[in-house]
Amino acid sequence: MDITAELDEMRKAIRGCSLVAFTDLTSKLVLSTSAAAAPMQEEMNALSEAAGLALDGAFAEGAAPVWGGEEPAELAILMTGEDARLFLRSQANPAEALVCVCGATTDLSEAAEAARATLDRIVSAG
Repeated sequence: MDITAELDEMRKAIRGCSLVAFTDLTSKLVLSTSAAAAPMQEEMNALSEAAGLALDGAFAEGAAPVWGGEEPAELAILMTGEDARLFLRSQANPAEALVCVCGATTDLSEAAEAARATLDRIVSAG
């Protein structure tokens, strides 16, 4: 199965998930996406930038004392009144991550589990 098919399957399996992006944290580029509606390039750039901030940047640095700060953040969730954005770093390749944009009522534990399984399959196939 190719990356886009993996992302499509994951997005459709999570109630309220409107977008999933596979991104490279080093280059800040979205490598592949699955979306209910075609996203603008600016939105993809912003999601990739947000993933970097949440997992490696200012957000992660500010929260590091909570978990000891030795290892980089693996999971971050940003909530707004409209949606929840889940950022998940690959354990096998820390430069790669998934970004999931979900509804405010989406079960984020379920979304994180699906994202971890999908990211593991993508990275192991690559």
